[in-house]
Amino acid sequence: MVFVDTSDEIFIQSSISMEESVIIITQGSRYGKKITDKFLANNYKVVKTINEQQSEAEALESGTESMLTELHWNYKSPFSAKNIILNLKSYPDTKNFIIVFSMPERDTVLYRYSQIEIQKTIDLYIKSQLSIACELLNELSRNNKSATLFFVLENSNNPFKEFFKSFINTVLEDNTLPVNVNAFEAGKETPESLADYVFSILQDKKKSAKGKWFKQFRYTLF
Repeated sequence: MVFVDTSDEIFIQSSISMEESVIIITQGSRYGKKITDKFLANNYKVVKTINEQQSEAEALESGTESMLTELHWNYKSPFSAKNIILNLKSYPDTKNFIIVFSMPERDTVLYRYSQIEIQKTIDLYIKSQLSIACELLNELSRNNKSATLFFVLENSNNPFKEFFKSFINTVLEDNTLPVNVNAFEAGKETPESLADYVFSILQDKKKSAKGKWFKQFRYTLF
């Protein structure tokens, strides 16, 4: 396992060629972990973001440690998102990207949030996750890099989830991006089922059309 701290200073690793690799951007969600485990179990090299609350000793299947690189992501710093994207330049051959949008469970309507709760939610979840997604899309667009991008919206009752839906729909409708975009909302599906499904879609090289947005990811995409 390789751990890279990108929270303060810019650190660029030496370039690594990857035939079968995937970059997973996640705020430590259970869906992100299962997707990571799925690709590691199938001999993919995985570059994944982690936060300060996550342990480097996260349970991994035996023999997969050398296949995983972890990039430290300080969600409170906009510079950290830029540093993450700069570090991804160390993996120029990687063409598979997965962004997992996650929110804390909060079964309440938006108007019942206090002003402090609204600000905290926007800063820690909305701004941080959307900023790194924008940085990645801009980087792919600047380089005109052909890639496959998966958006996964984790199941949550949090009303702020609609911000992510709006963002994803905007990306899906943008025909100028050199990226094959697919989007899934987990619904009631388990993290294991979603991980299996995303992996199977990525394995099917014949499916090149853009994915569509569905409330249940299990529906046919193409």
